[in-house]
Amino acid sequence: MILIKKFLYVCVMALSVFSSAQERLMPEVDERVEMVSIVFRLAGAEEYSRDYNKKYAEDINAYFEPYKNTEVVKFVQENRNKYGLGYDAVMSMALHLSFKNKKFSFTKEKESTLEKRWEKVEVKKFVSLLNELYKKSDFQKFFNNHSDSYAKAVQAYRQSILKDFNQNWYSHFYGKAPNEEYRIILGYGNGGGNYGITLHPEHHKTIVYAVVGVSDFDSNGNAKFDKNEFQPLLIHEFNHSFVNYILEMKNYKSELKEPAEKIYSLVEKEMKSQAYGDWETMINESLVRAAVIRYMTDNHYPQSTIDEEIQMQRGRKFLWIKELTELLGKYEENRNRFPTLEDFYPEIIAFYKNLEPKLQGIIDNQPKVVSISPDIMDKNDVDSKITEIIITFSREMSGKGVSINLGESGKEHFPLKKFEGYFNNNTAIKIQTEMKPDTEYEFVLTGNKFISKDGYPLQRTSIKFKTK
Repeated sequence: MILIKKFLYVCVMALSVFSSAQERLMPEVDERVEMVSIVFRLAGAEEYSRDYNKKYAEDINAYFEPYKNTEVVKFVQENRNKYGLGYDAVMSMALHLSFKNKKFSFTKEKESTLEKRWEKVEVKKFVSLLNELYKKSDFQKFFNNHSDSYAKAVQAYRQSILKDFNQNWYSHFYGKAPNEEYRIILGYGNGGGNYGITLHPEHHKTIVYAVVGVSDFDSNGNAKFDKNEFQPLLIHEFNHSFVNYILEMKNYKSELKEPAEKIYSLVEKEMKSQAYGDWETMINESLVRAAVIRYMTDNHYPQSTIDEEIQMQRGRKFLWIKELTELLGKYEENRNRFPTLEDFYPEIIAFYKNLEPKLQGIIDNQPKVVSISPDIMDKNDVDSKITEIIITFSREMSGKGVSINLGESGKEHFPLKKFEGYFNNNTAIKIQTEMKPDTEYEFVLTGNKFISKDGYPLQRTSIKFKTK
């Protein structure tokens, strides 16, 4: 079987951890998140329509079939197309709602953090229509009907992810204590996406949410959480509020702007595919990901797990992640000189200034896909009876694994059936296929496991075609 990485990794807001009081984290399934997710599913939002949990998807389809043409669904369809309401914008709206006495209302904030794609949308009308559907469909009945399943998911997450999670590491590593409230939401109906959302309520401390996409289930429909997948995600989210604000201090942004813009231009396509639309986001994401690896090192993860995390980030085009992680190691070794990460930030700026002239050489060393046989790439007349393909790389590969993702259109348009192995001195692979006529297909080769013999990740390659 081919291993498919299903997780959509989008983190666009600053997140934090609990204070030194060490209140234990308690994940929950949230009625706001489920309600808004289901409305966007009914409106045809592909990213909210995946059926990793087939039973839950079937229950949604059956229960809400009479309501798929209601006014709020039509409203979402119209505004989604007009303003691009999708992914994190959907979760941003869900968690900017208050829910009391079976009614949604929009939360008043000290300063607005609602995702900017909602700026031109009639938010009051959306909330009003949402309340109409909530009442008409008796949504609470649907939610309560799944309470046992939700409770099992919460317990599974606590046992798999939080049991050995070290909350104390953050204040020690960064040299400062956080002051926000942190909440973890298990998103049953949000299509498997992971999102970070911040809220600044008028009369409450800042709340930061990690919305965790629930996308792996056993044969009985019970949620499962792979520690190697979900714990790094949680560690990642915790780091953001300790990192993002530093770039706004002093003259750091002006110092970094020129070299960082040049770096970003070399990896722009891959960064934008992960929703990292500017160099500032790239800089913060790089540092957060390096901090994840420092957490793993400091908390004695197996070296093989740490190496895998490094390679995964290099495959996502953070090609400098290992060197940045080593730099943070020097920070940890010199805390008398650098009590906080703020104090160390000039060293990070110097790192990026030195990186910029070297990065093109690193990119040039990445292996690439040079041919596919039969030639299916971007073709519209591929024979659906083809049963295997051969992919050839520009360099000898390590031969130690494969990393092939679903395309944007999901698993129904994934043509690969079985990986048969490397050959020709590890410069090519053979894969069995299974296809239908008149169907569009897509799969993505990544550098997470496809690595050259000398350690460079494969240049991410999306392969699309249509059968005749």
